[in-house]
Amino acid sequence: MAEREVDPDFGILLDKRQTLENEADYLANKLASIEKSEQVSVVAESGGKLIGNSEVTRGKTSDEFHHGKLGIAILREYRDLGIGLEMVKTLVEQSRNEGLKTIELEVFANNPKAIHVYENAGFKQVGRIPKKIFRGERFIDIIVMSIEL
Repeated sequence: MAEREVDPDFGILLDKRQTLENEADYLANKLASIEKSEQVSVVAESGGKLIGNSEVTRGKTSDEFHHGKLGIAILREYRDLGIGLEMVKTLVEQSRNEGLKTIELEVFANNPKAIHVYENAGFKQVGRIPKKIFRGERFIDIIVMSIEL
């Protein structure tokens, strides 16, 4: 959240600081989702510190059970080191192992570094949502990307 305040163009969607209780609920729900094969999760650590968090969340209906949505966050000081690419590649492999057939993600159109990471992991741009985000008195397009497993 603090990074969003420093760089409003960055793709952080949270708009409120989370309480410790919110974080505990988030973690409990995440662990339950992993146990029920509703989610694949990959984290990155450095020196015992959590530096990255990512997941692919499986579709909830029988029509979309084969499909997942990817989300990822890495602390600023650990970006551009290849960690994100390795996390995404691991998510793709684990999702394949869980039986998923496709994964999608959304990325801010003004974030070429992230787009490059996703392309290096095999994702293709499949669409664009004009003006999906309104921040700092201006609109930002979203690029939709996907990969077939």
